[in-house]
Amino acid sequence: MATIKDVAAKSGVSVGTVSRVLNKRGYISQQTYQKVYAAMEALHYQPNQIARNLYLQRTYTIGLLLPDVSHPYFAELAHEIELLLYESGYKVFLCNTKENANREQDYIQMLQQNKVDGIIIGTHMLKDDVYETIRLPIVGMDIILGENIPCVHADHQKGGLLAAERLVQAGCRNVLQLSGYSAIHSPALIRHQVFEDVCREHGVNCITHELESNEFKRESYCQIIHSLLDQYPSVDGFFSTDIIVAYALRCAFDRGIKVPEQFKAIGYDGVELARFLTPPLTYIQQPIRQLSEVLVETLLKKINGEDIPEPEIILPDIWLVEGGTV
Repeated sequence: MATIKDVAAKSGVSVGTVSRVLNKRGYISQQTYQKVYAAMEALHYQPNQIARNLYLQRTYTIGLLLPDVSHPYFAELAHEIELLLYESGYKVFLCNTKENANREQDYIQMLQQNKVDGIIIGTHMLKDDVYETIRLPIVGMDIILGENIPCVHADHQKGGLLAAERLVQAGCRNVLQLSGYSAIHSPALIRHQVFEDVCREHGVNCITHELESNEFKRESYCQIIHSLLDQYPSVDGFFSTDIIVAYALRCAFDRGIKVPEQFKAIGYDGVELARFLTPPLTYIQQPIRQLSEVLVETLLKKINGEDIPEPEIILPDIWLVEGGTV
């Protein structure tokens, strides 16, 4: 197996010069770079990554904590974030917490022990002071983790407004919305309050059912929705995430309720699923690609010691996509 001394001998430079090339430290001419990399390729030299990381005090790994990687929205975000980090020279530890505090705590400890360079967190099952004590750069993904931890999210106030105005315009009089668990500190909850306020301003009755922490299992969605439709048979409009709305449309089909004539629905997120339902879903599109870019950009700035002047970064681009469910 070739060593750094072999590379130095073949390229005609010193061991120190090869080390500077590998660690990208100090001035090295383009010609020297080319000679060293040509020698490495000819000798099939593999640098000692562990030693290099210790020298640079970097591991070039990032932790990504998500509540459920099988959920279409989080799956698409994870896809985009991994691509962007890879392009920046980082690998990802993907951690599926399943909205379980013990799993989240275990993963955070594991990431600290493995000395990742930073963490993107999209789950919040622990107390705020736990996140504040993590000695790593952290960015919250639609989650408020503490005063000193940046949080990146879309303009959910605008999203809730667009959804409510569309159902009001469509003539709905009794709407039902399923919202997230309010004990979790997420700016995404704002959309449901805005949605309810706008409906009531227009004289539309709005029923909000808050999903408890034990109700986020997809196999229970149909049961919950059927129960609510039994309780509120006059419901003619529905608002929630894309995946929950998909279940609501199935419940309407099972009951012989015509969409959109008798039952109108708007989803939220804009995942790929929304475009392949029948009829295609009307939904609020979150800027998933842009959200991923800003999350990665913000974390890398923190890793490089740059200041983040605004603890809350709100992306204004969010829009209504017309389908066939309104």
